[in-house]
Amino acid sequence: MTKPPLNEVMAVALGYLVFFIAIPALMLAIAYFLPLTFLPSLKVGFFLGAMSSGFGAALVIWSNIELYRKGHGGAAVIGRIKISKPTDTLVTTGPYALCRNPMHLGLTLFYLGLSCAINSFSSLIVPVLTLAFAYISAVYFDEPRLRQDFTESYAAWSAEVPRFLPVLRRKKP
Repeated sequence: MTKPPLNEVMAVALGYLVFFIAIPALMLAIAYFLPLTFLPSLKVGFFLGAMSSGFGAALVIWSNIELYRKGHGGAAVIGRIKISKPTDTLVTTGPYALCRNPMHLGLTLFYLGLSCAINSFSSLIVPVLTLAFAYISAVYFDEPRLRQDFTESYAAWSAEVPRFLPVLRRKKP
């Protein structure tokens, strides 16, 4: 396997810095300046938050690995803005067999978990905005490109796999 170009490594590093450091820091600031709680205890919130954030972070990382290994590209492509190389293969395995946008789902779960862990009602604006951005990004940027680049395989995949909320079901024999 060849080494990815420096710009793609930098895109991933910048993405992780923004999504896993800067935005959580913003959420902590929101919680500090707008102290509204929503869970009965910090222990409950911390437990729920740790579970959700851990699962969400794992989903984001797993999704990126699948895109790189099987799609030979990256996630830093939004419309005409291509920081990383677009995938040259439609990735339908791993987390992409559960839902079509597992990276967006993972980020939403990560931020939702952080809101629970810090018990901040005010910081719930971040997972809500993340989900809204994810939906708009998927519908107006990601799906049209995939539909154009992988016409038949995308049609079959999108007919079987939901956009965001995974449906865990047995495959028909």
